[in-house]
Amino acid sequence: MAFWTGTWPVIATVVLMRGLFFAAFPSASSSGRVDAGDMLMMDRFHQWQATHNRSYLSAEERLHRFEVYRNNVEYIEATNRRGDLTYELGENQFADLTQEEFLARYTSYNAYDDRRDNNDTSAITTTAGGGGYAADLWSSGDGDDSLDAAPPPSVDWRAKGAVTPPKSQGSQCSSCWAFVTVATIETVNWIKTGKLVSLSEQQLVDCDKYDGGCNLGSYHRGYKWVIENGGLTTEAAYPYKAVRGACDRAKSARHAAKIRGQGAIPPRNEVVMKKAVAGQPVAVAIEVGSGMQFYKSGVYSGPCGTRLAHAVTVVGYGTDHSTKVKYWIVKNSWGRAWGEGGFVRMRRDVGGPGICGITLDVAYPY
Repeated sequence: MAFWTGTWPVIATVVLMRGLFFAAFPSASSSGRVDAGDMLMMDRFHQWQATHNRSYLSAEERLHRFEVYRNNVEYIEATNRRGDLTYELGENQFADLTQEEFLARYTSYNAYDDRRDNNDTSAITTTAGGGGYAADLWSSGDGDDSLDAAPPPSVDWRAKGAVTPPKSQGSQCSSCWAFVTVATIETVNWIKTGKLVSLSEQQLVDCDKYDGGCNLGSYHRGYKWVIENGGLTTEAAYPYKAVRGACDRAKSARHAAKIRGQGAIPPRNEVVMKKAVAGQPVAVAIEVGSGMQFYKSGVYSGPCGTRLAHAVTVVGYGTDHSTKVKYWIVKNSWGRAWGEGGFVRMRRDVGGPGICGITLDVAYPY
């Protein structure tokens, strides 16, 4: 009895996985020969499941996810073998998702209607009066701080202690727009007060009447709501749940940080964008380019287009010491296990709309 009690779960698992394996590779069962590469890939998948605590409801779903995983691993390794890229891909928590599934779960940006209706996109625009730190620092006619002044060669707001660690929006709530709204307000609050306070994305998801919570949104509208609400509360007071619920008005009325307006910079102008980022981190929208799902390190250089579908925060810029490639430092909302600790460096000075459309919709709070 002791033998069966201790050993049966292992035997059952082996039998089940052998059945799954031969279902996946029927030629192996008929020929009696199993490709060693297939067995190694299955073992690799099991290790990936254990690492990421991933389980599936049925044997059929597990088999399907194995096939997706294998295709993704082959894509990752083929991309890295090219040898002509400035970035590297790697297995991560998204390796069992197709590109279509990943985009549906983790992108959620919705263009700002009022911005599209504004025909004058040639100059910095603001609302609620006055200028933000980016505008104050680089507004024309301000002597040494004019748009003609050269910004520093590199800026990293993380090194200043002005950026909270990357957070995770989760797979069930498409709320990247809320994370960017919060990230930029967190830093401008630090600039104003010297205190770095983690603010509440859930408050925006639940209470912002202009956006869709877990279903599409815009940092422009997010800023608008925060201004009208009088500010944001802390993440500790109103923690993230990755689902839209009823607005807790009592919590929402407690303000840990306030903004009085928002600004935007001209599209297709990396020079002005660089100067703005020297003044404060900015909100941008991008297309999630090929392979970005598995970005691991380096300077991402595409390929990607300009179909803006994901909101991120630019928290600095610089130049790679080894490749001399210029880049933006971008804070994401896919957790710290993705990319360079939750950040991605994206190629800078590429002209036009910028890498993945990064210059087409740039905004900041003040």
